[in-house]
Amino acid sequence: MENYSIWADLLHTFRMMSDGVKISLIYMPCVFALGFAGLYLHHLRRAKKAESPDSKPYMILPPDKLLRREPEDARARALRKLDAYIAAADRPRKE
Repeated sequence: MENYSIWADLLHTFRMMSDGVKISLIYMPCVFALGFAGLYLHHLRRAKKAESPDSKPYMILPPDKLLRREPEDARARALRKLDAYIAAADRPRKE
């Protein structure tokens, strides 16, 4: 009786496979590992996303209170209204 070697049997089986199956056996574990690592890193980035402070975005607007008794410009008034509208739209709505 000959000595049986499982490794020789596996190598013979691998040699007899078609090229497409060989390629998938070699590359699929790598693709799976890279996909898993990508999903895990995406999850970590989403879970530990830093909460931004509740601050107004940087805009170049005239000051809210005028230092002198000058009439307020209509363009500045329109910009303030637009700024208030955008700030109200950014707030989460209570339902």
